[in-house]
Amino acid sequence: MLDTDSHQAAGLAALAAEHGPRIVALAGHGDRRSELPLLWQLCAAWTALEYPVLVLDAHVRETVTTPGLQQMLASTDAPDILPGAQEWPIVPAATGLTALGTPQVGSPAAASAERARALCKLFHGYELIVLYAPAHELARSFCGSALSPLLAVSAQEAALLSAYHALKHLLNLGKLRPTIVSVMDDTQLATRVAGHSISRNLQDCARDFLACEVPALTVCPAQADDMQRIALRSMEQALQPPRWNPAQAVAAGATLAARRY
Repeated sequence: MLDTDSHQAAGLAALAAEHGPRIVALAGHGDRRSELPLLWQLCAAWTALEYPVLVLDAHVRETVTTPGLQQMLASTDAPDILPGAQEWPIVPAATGLTALGTPQVGSPAAASAERARALCKLFHGYELIVLYAPAHELARSFCGSALSPLLAVSAQEAALLSAYHALKHLLNLGKLRPTIVSVMDDTQLATRVAGHSISRNLQDCARDFLACEVPALTVCPAQADDMQRIALRSMEQALQPPRWNPAQAVAAGATLAARRY
């Protein structure tokens, strides 16, 4: 008889090879009060829905003692670098994403597609790859792609200004259309109204000064229903790169799947 664990890992690998990972991005602009709660609760929501998730944190630089994307791009033993025993691995990615975003031959859109494909080949055992990176880095690395980053903003006055600068990077530099997410601390009516006001201000700025209409949401990370809605919506709008060599994909997927089981 087939070994249950091996059989299950092979099944997951085959399923992953058929569909491939999707890439979701959260554009950072220094507003940790909104970005981190949104990121963690989104990962929790996806995990609760039984989607294997991996986070590439481009705010953290790789080192010898904490290797990450940079080492994985250069190593044939990339899966061994992944941290274990976590609901969702968090991989340092600042240097690796910068290197990945180095200009390539061809149009910006074609180069962006190749970068997305490289990430999905590397992390084929996961169904969702979450890129948490500064807005300007996302704009540079995925210019002209179908990536639709989430742009979180809190009620702090400084956050509105930094979010607008991030919006300019995404729209003007990257030709990326983000979704503004007002992140509120509670569900009281006054708080919700304040969140809608923040979103509307940014939408007005995008329309009046950047000539683009952008969608907006207001969420409270403590509310499970809110997070499930935005988690599902993000998956629907996630970037799915072109296909790659199926045989290589199955081998990579089997390795990662076997490690989890």
